[in-house]
Amino acid sequence: MKSSSADDFHPVRTSDWWALFLIVLAYSFYNLDKSLVSVLIEPIKGEFDLSDSQMGLMTGLATSVPFALACIPVGMLADRVNRRNLLAVLVAGWSAVTGLTSLAANVTALFASRIGIGLFEAGFTPVSLSSLSDRFPLRLRSTVMGLFSLGAAAGLFMGMAMGGFVADNWGWRAAFLIAGVPGLAIAALVVWTTSEPRRGQGDTPAASDGNAGLAAGLAHMMRDRALRHIALGMTWGAAMLAVFAVWTPSLLRRSFELSGTSAGLQSGLIVGIGGALGAAAGGVIADRIGRGSLARKLVVPMVGVTASTVAGLAALLGGGGAAIAGVLLGMSAFFCQFYIGTCYGLAATLAGSNRRGVTLSVLLVSFNLISYSLGSGLVGKVSDMLAPVHGTDSLRLAYAAAFAFCLVALFHFQRAHADLSRREGTGERAESHHVPAST
Repeated sequence: MKSSSADDFHPVRTSDWWALFLIVLAYSFYNLDKSLVSVLIEPIKGEFDLSDSQMGLMTGLATSVPFALACIPVGMLADRVNRRNLLAVLVAGWSAVTGLTSLAANVTALFASRIGIGLFEAGFTPVSLSSLSDRFPLRLRSTVMGLFSLGAAAGLFMGMAMGGFVADNWGWRAAFLIAGVPGLAIAALVVWTTSEPRRGQGDTPAASDGNAGLAAGLAHMMRDRALRHIALGMTWGAAMLAVFAVWTPSLLRRSFELSGTSAGLQSGLIVGIGGALGAAAGGVIADRIGRGSLARKLVVPMVGVTASTVAGLAALLGGGGAAIAGVLLGMSAFFCQFYIGTCYGLAATLAGSNRRGVTLSVLLVSFNLISYSLGSGLVGKVSDMLAPVHGTDSLRLAYAAAFAFCLVALFHFQRAHADLSRREGTGERAESHHVPAST
């Protein structure tokens, strides 16, 4: 049976688009709550007398370690329980903890709140993508994943733009309090207005075969060379996205002498609007050029990380002013997001419906343990090391060096492309979801 038949007989209902809207909205506040501390780095540093390295830990390990501990168990639950209800619990939990961050009286309390946010955010993405993969057929999968990623960019924009403005006028604590409220309403809407989709309805029977569970998911990832390289490419690409999300506001304040409000607004335009357009465009382009071939879809992330590196280095090392640097960084963020919809869609397809939750949760653990630790923690450390010699330019140079992450991602996307091309060359159609894995 070919998956084109599954596509033909899998109608997309209005309720599916409404569920996608709510999930994207929830994802936007997920990223607002997660990234808000980035635009508030300078006032938080000032109040608690912290270094860049300590702020790197707060934006990285403080959330990534608890996230990693909880993400895989939540992903395993997603393969077994009602995903709608699970999503509602996660959204309500991190929203409540974000609001409580406004009460942090010391560094310990601040770190504790970041830990709580990491715990509740664990699993949101794999649970969401598992649900969306069952709501929409393969022909729309990269597009839907790209639209899902709009939530990340929108949340970063809202967090950076709103956070800087609120902090300048009412203090950083008010920003956390305001950010925590909307997610509670979204959680209620998820429960009251959406239903649980039937598992595997957008896939062929072959794509639904296989055992569920962590061991089965890991064994499948180790066996499937293309899936392995896609996962590694996504991990290194996410490291660069973490640099954009965490350090762009401070870069603009230090290297271009913008105010907190201006740096937050411009960072929101760069990372939020630029990233949103890139995430959406990448998914749509991949679905258009990749009909009948999973391998062709990977051309999109390969072009994206390459163009992102060129534009980013031009912004940071070209010697232009704040306006030119902002435009070039916006282009860099746009192209850096190209891989997200494509690669999430490919990972969900190659994993199969019975292993999506656990496979995507393993990817998210990699992103948060490796990507954010490298993207935020390493850049902060390098900036501190360079500061005695380069002063305020230290962060700009550390930021520029981080584009090496994109080059590593490019290598892995190329390897995945070569493997899928070879497998498709054996005569298997990509639409079948069941291109034989190679080790």
